[in-house]
Amino acid sequence: MTPYRGVFTDLDTILTDKAQRFPDKVYIESVDQGTRITFGQLDRVTNRLGHFLRARGIGTNDRISLLAENSIEALIIFFGVLRYAATLNAINLEIREKNVRQILEDVRPKLVLWSRDLESDPRGLGEGIASPWIPFGAWDARERPEGDLFALLEAFPDAPLPGPKARAEDLAFLNYTSGTTDRPKGVLVTQDAYFCMSESPVDRLEITEGDRILDYRHFSWSSPQILSIGPSIQAGATLVFARRFSQSHFFDWVRTHKVTVAVGIPTAINMLLSRPVPVTKTQIPSLRFVTSSTAPLSVAKQTEFEERYGIPIVQMAGSTETGFMAGNPPARRELGSIGRPMLHVNLRILDDNGNECPQGQEGEIVVSGRQLALGQLVDADTVVEFPKEGLRNGDLGYKDPHGYVFISGRRKEIIIRGGVNIAALEVTNALLQHPGLAEAATIGVPDPIYGEAVVSFAAPRPGQRLTEEDLLAHCRTKLAEFKLPKSFLFLESIPKNANGKVARDELLKLWQQRAKG
Repeated sequence: MTPYRGVFTDLDTILTDKAQRFPDKVYIESVDQGTRITFGQLDRVTNRLGHFLRARGIGTNDRISLLAENSIEALIIFFGVLRYAATLNAINLEIREKNVRQILEDVRPKLVLWSRDLESDPRGLGEGIASPWIPFGAWDARERPEGDLFALLEAFPDAPLPGPKARAEDLAFLNYTSGTTDRPKGVLVTQDAYFCMSESPVDRLEITEGDRILDYRHFSWSSPQILSIGPSIQAGATLVFARRFSQSHFFDWVRTHKVTVAVGIPTAINMLLSRPVPVTKTQIPSLRFVTSSTAPLSVAKQTEFEERYGIPIVQMAGSTETGFMAGNPPARRELGSIGRPMLHVNLRILDDNGNECPQGQEGEIVVSGRQLALGQLVDADTVVEFPKEGLRNGDLGYKDPHGYVFISGRRKEIIIRGGVNIAALEVTNALLQHPGLAEAATIGVPDPIYGEAVVSFAAPRPGQRLTEEDLLAHCRTKLAEFKLPKSFLFLESIPKNANGKVARDELLKLWQQRAKG
C-alpha cells in the first residue's frame, strides 16, 4: 500500500511533506539541461508561483496553458499550478502546432506561459487570443530578462500560501488526446482522479523513495503524468527526465543515473531490438525493469527483448480518460497480459447485452472508479461527462482465472470478412513472430466480394530482404486460412501518432495510393 492508503491528499500537502522529509534530496535530474532541483527547492519555488498567481487574480479552477519542452521549469509550473488548485492545460507544440489556436480558443486560459527554449516564438500561433503571454527561461539563472516568469517570482515569498487547498472535485488538468480525428478534444481530470491515477502505479510497481525513474515522453501526455511524474512525487523518488527518447543514450542514462525503473514504449523497445546495444542486465544492476504501455507489445517482441538484454518488461495499459486500468506486478508478470486491474479501478468485461462475461470469454472492457476523468471538452462551451457506471474505450479482452486481463483487439479494429470477425491484433501478433520483422500492423480495407479484406504492413529489420511469399508462408503456420492477409505492403517503419500508436488513417492512405497505382 502507498503512503496515502487511498485517502485523497492534495498536492500542496504532498509537496510540503516531501520537502520536510527530503529537503536536500534531488527530485529531478534533467539529462539534457545538466541541472537538477531538490524537493526543498521545488517546494519553495512552487510556493512563489502560487503567490504570483493569486496576485494576478487567478482563482481555483482557472485555466493556465503551458507551452514548453520537457524541462525542470516546465515541471515547476506543472506542480505549482496544481498546488494552487488552478487547472493546467499543457500543449506539446511538436504535435499540436496546427491546433494551438483552436485549443486556446476552447480552453480560454487566464494565462499562457511559454518557454524561451522553444524553437520559435509561439505567440503567433495564438494570434488574437486575449490571454496574457509570459515567457520563461532557466529557473535558477543568475540574470534574467525583464518580464521573465522566474524574474517576476523573485518579488514573492517562498512561504506557504495561506487559504484553502485543492479539493478532490477541483480540476487538475485539461489534457488533449492524440485522438483519431483532425480536431483534438480535451479531457478534464479532477484532482482526486489525478491523485488516484498516480497512486495506482506506486502501489502496483512497488515504487519507493529509493527508486530513480527514467522518462523521456512529453509531460503533456497523460502517461508520463501518471507513470513517472505523479508517482515519483508521491513516493519521494527521483525523476530522471529527458526531452525525448535516444537509442544511443538510453542505457547510458540508466547506468549514469542509476535508474531503477525505466519507462518503455513499444516503439522504443523495437528500436533497441532493431539496432541492438551491447548491454545486459548485469552491466546495469540498478535497473529493476522496463515498463511497456501506450500501445500493444507482442509476446514475440517482449520475449526477444528479455532474452537479448536480460531485462524484464512489465506491461501496463490505460488511457487519458481512465489512467492505467491494469498492470502486471513486477514479481508476478503474466506474458501477454496487461496485468490485473489497478488499485482504484473497477474493470469489467461485458458482452453486447451488458452482462459480465465469465472467465476466458471475450467482451468489451468497461472501466469505472475514482480514476475515471470527469469528461471531455468538445468545444469551448460543451463538456460531455463520462458515464459514472463505466467508460467503454473500445478494447476487447478477457480475464483468466487469476484475474489477469488480456486484450484481444479493439472493437473498431475488428475486420469483418464475409461476415466473420477477424482481430487485426491477432494477425499483427502472428506476423511479429517472424524473426526478420521489426514492426507490423494490420487493417481492414474495402473488398467488393467479402466486404473487407485483411491487409498487413511490414517493416523488416535493417538488412533483411523479405517477400510477400515469405510472410504469407509464415502466417500460414500461425493463422487460419480465412485470416491470412490478402496483401502486404513493405515500409521502412510503421507510421505512428505522437503517442506511439499506429496511425491507421495513414496506413489506409498508403493502401489507397497503391490500389490506384
